[in-house]
Amino acid sequence: MPTWLTLAKGPAFLFVLAVFALGLLRLIVLTVWDILAAVHRAGNRRMPYRQILRQTLSWLLPVNHLHRARPAYSFASFGLHVSILLVGLFLRNHLDILQANIGFAWWSISKPILDVLTLIGIAGAAFLLLSRIYVMSSQRLSRTSDYLLLLLLLNILVSGYLAGRDWNPIPYDELMLFHVLNGMALLLVAPFSKIAHCVLFPFIRLGAEVAWHLTPRGGSEVIQTLHGPQGRKI
Repeated sequence: MPTWLTLAKGPAFLFVLAVFALGLLRLIVLTVWDILAAVHRAGNRRMPYRQILRQTLSWLLPVNHLHRARPAYSFASFGLHVSILLVGLFLRNHLDILQANIGFAWWSISKPILDVLTLIGIAGAAFLLLSRIYVMSSQRLSRTSDYLLLLLLLNILVSGYLAGRDWNPIPYDELMLFHVLNGMALLLVAPFSKIAHCVLFPFIRLGAEVAWHLTPRGGSEVIQTLHGPQGRKI
């Protein structure tokens, strides 16, 4: 293995993994702290935790939500998420790198299954990218970072798929370096982009519920702020 590829899979990967883990941990701590502070300020600790848990679990596997508005977009997004999670976490090659760097790994999924998931991920990422480019409603909501993240994901999925093919026309070492560098770039930007929802998602429903737990007389103060000291009759 070339030295530059060994470095990318070794010391460089360890540094990027540390930034990724510590960055996401920081976001979790800050989010939990903000939620606890909001509950304390409101003085109302009665929360529908069971309902929040059910809603969170229903969106972790949103099968019942995919047929609603923009079903094609929803299925493409769902397929991309499943592909990234399963291929990223259960491909034997990835686990070998993890084992070599931190000393442990877990079981892997059969490569033919992950190959199919990779193709689903490529199709999903391409569909989402084209939607953001050509669908006006998506285009208006998209920022430059949205396009760059999808391109980054496509780079990772396509290069990873090609690297595992006997008919790959690109030199293996160069292609693997491209794949590894793009993968490390994704880990580096994760704590500073919308990818952070991979760990913040379980707190979204709870955070939304807490946001509506106003402090004592909070409703009256909101009305005064919006409509003046005379308030407004509803």
